[in-house]
Amino acid sequence: MSSGAQSQLVCSGCQNLLLYPVGATSVCCAVCNAVTAVPLPGTEMAQLVCGGCHTLLMYIRGATNVQCSCCHTVNLALEGILNLFITSIMFFSSIIKMESITISLV
Repeated sequence: MSSGAQSQLVCSGCQNLLLYPVGATSVCCAVCNAVTAVPLPGTEMAQLVCGGCHTLLMYIRGATNVQCSCCHTVNLALEGILNLFITSIMFFSSIIKMESITISLV
């Protein structure tokens, strides 16, 4: 941390932008005192607009639901749901292929 490099994230309590030193694991907001966990390095983030209050929300890519910290609306993360759907299709497709091989061998 001697380089003084900083990164930023959105406070989980009041949505203010927080600056923090690279390497920190959590950040305490000076405005609302909420403690926000810092994502691990390399974590892919995604964004969506809250359907309740139109606040821009950031979340870890792959999540299927994101709760807004402002209005508490639970938003569907379509990207995560789509990935879950595709994974399910691929899984069931492989089961069907395995069953058809078993049936043809009998």
